[in-house]
Parts: sequence; C-alpha cells; structure tokens
Amino acid sequence: MRRIKILFIFLCSAYTLPCAAQLSADTLSIEQFILWVDSYHPLMKAVNAKLPIAKAELLKRRGQFDPVLAGNLSNKTYENENYYNLPSWSLSTATAGPVRIDLDWNATAGLYTNPQDKLPEEGLFAIGGMLELGNGLFTDERRTALRLAKAGVHLGAAEAELYRNELLFKASKDYWKWFEAQQNSLAYFSALQAAKEIQNMTRQAFLAGDASGMDTLDANGLVSTWEAAYFSARQKSIQALFTMSNWLWSDAGQPIVLAENVLASRSLPQRTNMSMQLTDGHPLFQYNNAKERQFELKENLAKEYLKPKLGVGGAFLLPGNFETIPTASDFNERNRIVKAKVAVPLLLREGRGYSKSQSLQTEQFKWERDAQENAWTNQLNATAQSLLLLEKALDANQRNAQNMEALLLAEREKLLMGDSELLKVNLRTSYFAKALIQQAEAQSQLGIKWAEWLQLSAGF
Repeated sequence: MRRIKILFIFLCSAYTLPCAAQLSADTLSIEQFILWVDSYHPLMKAVNAKLPIAKAELLKRRGQFDPVLAGNLSNKTYENENYYNLPSWSLSTATAGPVRIDLDWNATAGLYTNPQDKLPEEGLFAIGGMLELGNGLFTDERRTALRLAKAGVHLGAAEAELYRNELLFKASKDYWKWFEAQQNSLAYFSALQAAKEIQNMTRQAFLAGDASGMDTLDANGLVSTWEAAYFSARQKSIQALFTMSNWLWSDAGQPIVLAENVLASRSLPQRTNMSMQLTDGHPLFQYNNAKERQFELKENLAKEYLKPKLGVGGAFLLPGNFETIPTASDFNERNRIVKAKVAVPLLLREGRGYSKSQSLQTEQFKWERDAQENAWTNQLNATAQSLLLLEKALDANQRNAQNMEALLLAEREKLLMGDSELLKVNLRTSYFAKALIQQAEAQSQLGIKWAEWLQLSAGF
C-alpha cells in the first residue's frame, strides 16, 4: 500500500478525530496519538470485530434449535398402475432440555404398499417426541455448544479489551521512543548551534588579532564533532518517526507518515489514584472466568458419557383431516406409537477417558490462571511503584539540565570576557547536551511506564 507523506496541518484539516479533540499543526501529544490509533488503526478494527464474531457464533449455535420443516414424496406409476404414493411432512424441534418434539403427517395410497404402513385415506398425524433419561439428560453436544457460545461472547469481549490495551501499550512505547530520539536530535542540534556561535566568535577574534590560528582550528573541530553527533541522532530520530507513524492511519484506511517538523509533546497524563489490585471487572478476570466456564461445560458434557443411553418416546395418532377439533379423548392409548431405547457401554473406557481428560484440563487451566493473575497483580504493583520513582528521577534530571544550562551560559560569558577557553566551553556544552539527553530518557521511561500501568490496569 502506498504511503502518504503529509504535513500534519493538512492531516488535521482533512480528517476529523472523534470527540472534540483537535491536533496541533506542530505538536502531537500522547493523548491525541492514542485517540488516533484507537480510532483508525486496522488492528483496532480487527479487535472490534472479535465481539461480533462471537455473537455470530452464538447465533449459529442457537440455529441448532430452530424448528425444521421437512417434506417427502415418493410415487411410483408403471403401465398406468399406481404402485404407491407416499407423501409425508414433518416438523421437528429440539428444546433447551432433554426433549425433542415431533409433528408428522403421513399418507399411503396405491396397489403395492407395505401392509404395516397402511394408513387411513386422509392420512395420519403423529404428535410426540423423545425424552433422554441417561446420557443427554442434563446436557448434550448441542446444548453444550450453545452454552459454550454464550460464554464465548464474554470471552470475546474480554479478549478484545486485553488485545486493545496491548496494542495501545505498544503504540505508546513507539511514541515515547520517538520523543526520546527527537529530543536527542534537538539536544545535539543545540550543541551544534552553540559550537557554530563559538566558531564565529573565534574567527572574528582571529581577524582582530585576539585569537590564534590554533583557536580557530579547535573551534572548527568542535563544529565537526557536534555535526557528526547531530546527524547520527537525526537519523535515529527519523527512523523512530517512521516506526511511530506505522500506527497512524486515516479514516479512509490510508497509512500516514508525519512530517519531520511535527514535535512530540512533553506533556504527560496527570497521575491519579492508582489501584494496585485487579477488580472483578478487569478484562483479565472476565476472560479467565469465561474460559473457566467453558472448561466446566466441557467437563459436564464428558460426565454424560459415563451414563448409558436411555430414552423413551412416542406419539399420539390422529386422523389426517381437520373435520373435527381433536379433544382429550382422541389422545388415548389405542392410537399411539411407543418407543424406547437403551445402549450401555460395558467398559466405559471412552467415557472414563474423556471425563478424566477434561477434569485434568480444567485443573491445569486453574493452576495457570492463578499463576497468571498473581504475576499480573505483582507486575501492576511494581509498575505503580516504579512510576513514583521515575517521577522523582525526571524531576532530578530536569534540575540537572537547568544547572548545566546555567553553567554553560556562565562559561560562555567568561569566554567573551577572556577568562575561559574553548575546551571548558565545549566541556560545558557536552555536559548540557548529556543532561538534556538524560532528561529525555527519563521522560521517555516515565511515559512508557505510565502506558504499561494503563495496560495492566485496563485504563486506556
């Protein structure tokens, strides 16, 4: 797919973000970035399809209980003789219980019909069904599949939310790496500009006879050193920009690459009271609860295989015309069909194996669930405590950068007064650039850790 390089101001005018949020022409905050990714990225659209898919599967399983109307006609005519004419139709439906209900109509006509199939001229209705008393009394494959699909809806919703949070965390990491690389590039650019100012001052002093040729060579060397550092940092910044831009798509489904002059915002979301415990509404709990429910349903189905297959059923027979409305007296033992079935596995090896396997799988899942939830909670606690420490680290780095800047300015003033030398100014410039880089790194780490906490707490 063709990528579109676009100035951000055009991006803002061409597309409208959800809510009332408007993107600046020169900055992109983490909040705006997350909103954009959440709204338009293809993987987010794929995530949003998980729940409809689960609901469609539920509809499919409910369809197994739809009434089925069927008809059949068999006719044979040979040498103008009606050998047989056997029309029939049936209406059958499964229920939420162990009962199947059937309504049948059959008729027979012709010279050569089976004596046992002989029916009244108007045909015969059969109203009845089948009741499972053994295997299939409490559940069967059809009812289990329906219940699994119902649990699958909750599973799909929780899975979608977990995956969404994971994607937004990955996107946030790329944003803060872009921020750090961009700030590094700007720090080296500032150092380069300072070196060029010193180079210019040194050249003028040399022309005035107040500086030696060695001083101009030193100044030129400083510029070359900072140029090399700046171009290397800028290359990394551009690479980080393209990596971050992988998350940006238009509402028309076109990928977007931001212009290089768009800046990442320094602003961080304000820290609120952070919960260190997973609530019952957490998608991880919702996912595991739905998964456990599915395991229990499969285990219940497996237990049915330990029972013999027992069933009773039958039907009441009624004349195939509606000249009179059937009454209670028409449903009597003189006009009926009685059915019974029994099947008993003698060794029950299939049932015992199936039941044991499902029981062990359920137990295995519970152990894995407990370990996962414990690890998740511990990680949430560790992340929350790391946030507090990283906030203090960022504050310390900000103060250090301010101090290094003040020292650099003072050293440059001393150089202008003739009380310093290029080596000291360059050293102060290096300290200041390093302080800016450390500040950017601390802010990036804090931003990534904040995004991690949002993912773990399902707070995106």
